[in-house]
Amino acid sequence: MPPSPPPASAAASSRAAMLQSVHSLASYSDTLAEFLDQWNSVILDVASIAATFTVLFPGPESLPKPLPAAEPQPNPAPEPEREPSPAPEPPERVPPEPNLAPEPQVPQPNAVPEREPTPSPEPERQPSPAPEPELEPNPKPAPDPAPEPVPRSAPNPVRERKYGDPSAAELELRCKQMNFRELRRFVTAHVRDREWLRQVGPAALRRADDPASLVLRTVGRYYICAESRDAEAACMLLLELYVRAGCPRSRERGHSDAGLRQEAREAALTWRSRLLRVSGRVGDAGARGARGLAFFMAAFGVPVEFPAQELYELLVAADVSACAKVLKCSKHFVKRMRDVVVQMINKDMHLQAIHIILAFELQNAFPVESTLTHIMEKLEHDRKDSEGLALEHDEEELTLLRSISKCMEDHKLCPSEFPSFAARIVLLEEHVEKPKQAFAGTKRKRATEDCLG
Repeated sequence: MPPSPPPASAAASSRAAMLQSVHSLASYSDTLAEFLDQWNSVILDVASIAATFTVLFPGPESLPKPLPAAEPQPNPAPEPEREPSPAPEPPERVPPEPNLAPEPQVPQPNAVPEREPTPSPEPERQPSPAPEPELEPNPKPAPDPAPEPVPRSAPNPVRERKYGDPSAAELELRCKQMNFRELRRFVTAHVRDREWLRQVGPAALRRADDPASLVLRTVGRYYICAESRDAEAACMLLLELYVRAGCPRSRERGHSDAGLRQEAREAALTWRSRLLRVSGRVGDAGARGARGLAFFMAAFGVPVEFPAQELYELLVAADVSACAKVLKCSKHFVKRMRDVVVQMINKDMHLQAIHIILAFELQNAFPVESTLTHIMEKLEHDRKDSEGLALEHDEEELTLLRSISKCMEDHKLCPSEFPSFAARIVLLEEHVEKPKQAFAGTKRKRATEDCLG
């Protein structure tokens, strides 16, 4: 009789155990794969850091070059020591050869070859002129340091790259793949080659499916804690490249970037809060942090909550004259600057408004002559409201107009091209100088009378 089948409960339990073991193996494989992926990323990080250090610190690689000239000199010394060592071996192996009987009858010709080796010392004496070539390599070490262009070529190989270089293709590939980790490592490794990256970077970023998301993910929140100074510089350079590219958005139709804008807005406000917490004022922030935040807002937009006064102070701290060329590539940032100019004029921030107009070349929206006329009219209106303090008001207005004149000269504008503005400065100088001269004359007269009395 065949054996009875196992009960259904036992089969079900065994099946459940097998399923549980399969699930556990699958989870273990997933964990192992994740670990290997992380380990691979660590290896890549170490490799990129090592590559950076090899460029920064070439080390003793340039020193071993003179060594090959010195190595051939000690080599001949050990060679004669090794030559005598094989010499004793042949006499031990020769004894079986004298067994040949026919050759002992020719001992006399052996004497002739014995006399023949006598001239052998003559060729040994001929290499005596060998020291002459030894004297020649001695002066050669002098030209050896001359061909030491290795330190020159080491830092420059990447800077001479062009669009057809394999590294440019590698950068473009990482942008197409939306691989933000590898993109950050690549830019960090080549951060010293800024000019080359400025040539090929914007075009490579435009090839990405969603350049805004790629740059935002690559930069992350480096301003809080960057892994190195090069990584911080690479993130700032990436923001600059994205702004230079024109701040391109996703190429997918119907794609909404509302979530990305909200994330960028929160990041910008967090960055501002951090500057306030560290420096006390946005205007007191360092040039690196202020410029990074300016590039970030140029790339992803200026939050409405960012005050106009603080935005101006941020640009001053970032040296607006140095970064205005990049910031002008962002259309929405320039549009925001127009609103800032209007707010500044309404808040009597006349000097700041002129500075922004000239720095961002907003003369089409705010003609300089009409803006100066508006400022002077407003100052005249304020003067009428304070008739009792005419002299103090004139001094303040003169100081302001002189500052505006200096700002115009810094941007290669001649104040004399605006007659009403120049005439107003001359008139104020007369009003301010006459009372001072009269006061000085009265003081001298009193001093003279005191001396005579």
